[in-house]
Amino acid sequence: WVRRLRNDNLVQVDFEVWGDVQGFYFRKYARDMCQSLGVRGWIKLTNWGTVVGQLQGEKEHVDQMAMWLRLQGAPGSRIERCDFKHWRMIESYDFSCFQMRF
Repeated sequence: WVRRLRNDNLVQVDFEVWGDVQGFYFRKYARDMCQSLGVRGWIKLTNWGTVVGQLQGEKEHVDQMAMWLRLQGAPGSRIERCDFKHWRMIESYDFSCFQMRF
């Protein structure tokens, strides 16, 4: 097994989730899901009641996380809308893990 120095499947995307997403440990569940998928980046709550963040990882895993953000979310949360912006290919990670920001 040889690890490639360059990964042609790495992508990055910014997201924002609207709905009843604060007060349900949404960030913690998102972090746990990202860690299980090997997705890196960050997530934080906003003052206007949404959750925002950035995902980086292999396209297949970022797509899975995007579906989780759009359709599932944390237990008890209710997602009204989830927007993804600035999809792009990247050559390397900017983050060493997925973290909750404050």
